[in-house]
Amino acid sequence: MRIALALLLIFLTFTTAESGEKEHKDYVPDQKTAVRVAEAILVAQYGEERVNAQLPLLADGSNKDFWIVQGSAHEPRPSFGGGPAVWINKHSGCILGVVPYQK
Repeated sequence: MRIALALLLIFLTFTTAESGEKEHKDYVPDQKTAVRVAEAILVAQYGEERVNAQLPLLADGSNKDFWIVQGSAHEPRPSFGGGPAVWINKHSGCILGVVPYQK
């Protein structure tokens, strides 16, 4: 009987603790934040001059899990592609990859 009561108390403790946890908001919730994070990464990797030549940085968040932020081509208006890119996890803010050129 005591063992059953102890197991029940342990079970209730774990289920109560799990239900009390709140989901956090995404660390990178919008394009503006994604671009700022990516700019810091790209400047550190490739230098300010190269990044400035690719401005404005454009963010694609069409995937529900990550942002792709990339420099823009300037022909005849800014468009996505042609420069260094950063892949950022929307939920954790982790950098998934940095590539020197992504089409």
